[in-house]
Amino acid sequence: MKQSRWIWILGITAVVLIGIFIIVDINTDKKEREKHIADGKQLLHFDASKVTGLSLKNEEGTLAFEWDAENGEWRQTEGEAFHVSNYAVNAIVNYACDLQSLKTVALNSDTKEIYGFTDPIELKIYTTETGKDHPYIIYVGDNTPTYEAYYAMIDGSDEIYTIDYNSGTVFCASRNALKNAYLFDTTAAQVSYMRFEKDGKTTVELSRDSERAWQMLQPEGFSLAKAYVDELSDDLVHITVDTFVEDNPSDLSKYGLDKPHTKVFLKGSSGTRALEEEIWFGAPLSEDPNETEIYGYFVTSKQVFAITRAETSFANTPASALILPYCADITLDDVKSIDIDMGTVYDLKAKAEIDLSGEQFKLDGTDISGMYDDTLNTLFKNFCRAVATLGFTEMNLDAKPDPAADADMTILYRFKDGSKKELTFRKKSANEFYLFTDGKYSGLTVRLNKFTDSAGITPSYEALKQALKSKK
Repeated sequence: MKQSRWIWILGITAVVLIGIFIIVDINTDKKEREKHIADGKQLLHFDASKVTGLSLKNEEGTLAFEWDAENGEWRQTEGEAFHVSNYAVNAIVNYACDLQSLKTVALNSDTKEIYGFTDPIELKIYTTETGKDHPYIIYVGDNTPTYEAYYAMIDGSDEIYTIDYNSGTVFCASRNALKNAYLFDTTAAQVSYMRFEKDGKTTVELSRDSERAWQMLQPEGFSLAKAYVDELSDDLVHITVDTFVEDNPSDLSKYGLDKPHTKVFLKGSSGTRALEEEIWFGAPLSEDPNETEIYGYFVTSKQVFAITRAETSFANTPASALILPYCADITLDDVKSIDIDMGTVYDLKAKAEIDLSGEQFKLDGTDISGMYDDTLNTLFKNFCRAVATLGFTEMNLDAKPDPAADADMTILYRFKDGSKKELTFRKKSANEFYLFTDGKYSGLTVRLNKFTDSAGITPSYEALKQALKSKK
């Protein structure tokens, strides 16, 4: 009896212990599962430099891109064509190449619909290591209710994760977000042609020659100020649109683009690829007099966009702002003599003979350099420099002055190579003159104050004459 009692007690104890072990094991497994769910994990890991392409499928359709190693840019291979933003596609690759989850929210996808995986974003990334048949694939669902993360799944796994909000936003990029927002995406050095058209008339046309130097094709006959053109091309390649509005528009008139007030024609290159773009500018976005944006249109890709009006000011650059601000492009080192006659406008008629390299100077036959006076030499050079750098006042290409009218003033340059250049000034008004170069109207006008200002021709001449008089 005593022995059976102990057997009964031991049996009960064994049952209790087994129950305790089961409970402990269940709790341990539960904690392990909870720990697994709470922990983040590596979802994707690959070398971004080995990516060869990617595709992105969303509600707008499928877009595919291939890396063009030769030109260092992304090239679109699927989907309706547009200018691709290298920065946007690179961002997708960079966020995906070392993607970690924040936590695991479900160990199976039985309830994936509630996380937005009925029709998720599908991102495929191809690398040299995986080839075209085995891309990395990630699916992106909805954002979390707190907008702190996105739900995501990896191909081949039933687990549902959260990933950081920035990564999710990049993977959910829309077509517009992947467009290149630059008006002309290259460097200033690779821009080779610019033409601006205002109300159907070309205002400026510039092109690089075989030596890569800028030349003005329209209006012709002017010497360019290289720094001004370089600044223009540099400004141009940094301009971006504000937003994209419509692709393949059926009615351009609602944007004021059926009759654009401004057209821009550009050529250049990016790497080894030739670039060419035609851009139109149209109406303001609203009738508000303070509206700051206008509509624009990429003709090649047929995209309407909005852009800040001030950003389009480059297309209104007048030709006069791009040329040397002088009546003639004169290098005094090349000049042998200058004859100037201001007629009845001012009592100045003189002949200056100059040899800068040999420091030989004469004024009306008087050997100034032979006087060995540094002050006189400086005053003589100041006078010649004032003549050579005489500035124009404005450009007026539409004016039609009489070429047969008498000249009111003349400046004749004789050069060491035997050539000549004659500037003649014919009166437009009491104090303004049309400038003719070698008998042809130059398209420029010159006000009298260009001759008489503090560093101008007449003051420098008077200073030289006074010094000569004192010397005698």
